[in-house]
Amino acid sequence: MHIDRVVCRQAAFLPRGVHFKFGPVAKRIGILVFDGFPIGDVSLLADVFRLANDASIGAPPPYSVAMLSEAGGSVSSSCALRIWTESLYGPLRSGFDTLFIAGGPGASDARDNARLIARLQTLAPKVRVIRALGEGRALLVAADVSFLRMGLNTAASAQRLRRALEARHASASVVAPPEALVAALKVVKRNHGDALAQRVSEGSMPGAWRRLGPMLDDGEADSANGKIGLAAHWLRENYHQPVSVADAARVAQMSMRNFLRHFKMHTGLTPSEYLLRARLDASCLLLAQTNLPISEIAQRCGVPRGERLARIFRRRLSISPSGYRAVNRRGPGE
Repeated sequence: MHIDRVVCRQAAFLPRGVHFKFGPVAKRIGILVFDGFPIGDVSLLADVFRLANDASIGAPPPYSVAMLSEAGGSVSSSCALRIWTESLYGPLRSGFDTLFIAGGPGASDARDNARLIARLQTLAPKVRVIRALGEGRALLVAADVSFLRMGLNTAASAQRLRRALEARHASASVVAPPEALVAALKVVKRNHGDALAQRVSEGSMPGAWRRLGPMLDDGEADSANGKIGLAAHWLRENYHQPVSVADAARVAQMSMRNFLRHFKMHTGLTPSEYLLRARLDASCLLLAQTNLPISEIAQRCGVPRGERLARIFRRRLSISPSGYRAVNRRGPGE
């Protein structure tokens, strides 16, 4: 559903003396856009997280929003308004809590972009939740990575997303809250609970909470999917530490047996393989973009010694770390 105009409101919607406290580290929100993206949807997303930040009176803002596109630079919206974006191929540091993929004609065309699909597949382990809007769902189907974030196996994920595409066209005449608003409020509720989600909802669309509230209750936090998602996110955030599978099971508050079974079922990988891939991704990035010694890269990525990292590279990538660096070195201006 496209919104032509979004009215931004200040934190005045909070009652006097009421505020929320958040942790010191802002959760990174990425919004991936393509030429012709619906400006209303993207404005709604950004406004929800702005309102959540406005509510953090006396505390650091809980969210940091980044606009992304494949190449970076200026991208034109559906109404010819242009916005500035960061490149999806740039360094992402610790990744994103949530990545939104906006719709529009450019998103439909992007599903045939093999390089972009490969990039999304690489980024998936660094993102806790991926949510697609409108035509962006077709891109997720092509990338086939949403099972990592939605607790589904690959086939079930693709089938569910294809059904959503069909349903979107079938129910176009049904009056419903904007999809972008619901998606953003789900993130706020997951991170900070009902109270803040309701206040942000009232700030963005007064009077809509009665309809919106039930739509946000998908049971994510209490399900096995949610527990596995928390553990996977924790592994991605702590890959540089000497963490173990037992530590991740404790984060998920599950027995080792259940954790191993659910983790493999929901992500398609064992926890050990998942952690190893996170370390490999980080190592590859540092090799390609820095001049750090291989031994230091190994330590920064949770591998005790450079020799061990070299064995992992040869076994998994059939190349040494120095060989990978030589092949992927980016010179100035590239």
